[in-house]
Amino acid sequence: MSIWIIVSWIFVAVFTGLNIFLFLKLKKASDQMLKMAFPGSKGTADAMQQMQKMMGGKMPSPQQMQQAMNMLNQMKGGRPRRG
Repeated sequence: MSIWIIVSWIFVAVFTGLNIFLFLKLKKASDQMLKMAFPGSKGTADAMQQMQKMMGGKMPSPQQMQQAMNMLNQMKGGRPRRG
């Protein structure tokens, strides 16, 4: 076997280990943020259900969407849209 094949497999192993390590760290941070936002949740699915309950399971009305777009435009320095 060539030395380059061995070296390339070593790099693959190192980068795979690094990716797994980073994934686990990010997952832990994500879980901590969910627990802070939804203290009683047991996991991601439970937190999403709590969020839907808080929102009442309703979609915003067209007037609410228009008001939100106007507020965003004003924050950007633009003119409000007329609907």
